[in-house]
Amino acid sequence: AKQQDGAAAMEMQPLKSAEGGEGDDKDKKKSNMHKKEKSVLQGKLTKLAVQIGKAGLVMSAITVIILVLYFAIDTFVVNKKQWLPECTPVYVQYFVKFFIIGVTVLVVAVPEGLPLAVTISLAYSVKVRNIKNNYRRKM
Repeated sequence: AKQQDGAAAMEMQPLKSAEGGEGDDKDKKKSNMHKKEKSVLQGKLTKLAVQIGKAGLVMSAITVIILVLYFAIDTFVVNKKQWLPECTPVYVQYFVKFFIIGVTVLVVAVPEGLPLAVTISLAYSVKVRNIKNNYRRKM
């Protein structure tokens, strides 16, 4: 009875190819490979979108650093105030406000920059086609 149960269990398992993967997985990978291919323009736009995201992140970090430094220098150096324990919640509120401003700069920079990048890249490609007299009526 054990041998028959073992044979039934073997029949229930999917067959694996010689390379160790399932045959269905190869078909899925091949079909996904065609879907993942990008045009040159899509690749460049993706690269540009990543660059815009990084630039927005850097600008938001610089904004937060400048705001914190301005607050610290103005409060503790120019006005010569002391860091008092009872004023700590007020200072923390300022730092949270500066962080929120930095996040706002980041959120605004990324979506605003991408359409601009797409427009510039399309305008550049049309200009190059005009120079080369490369026109197509039908795809």
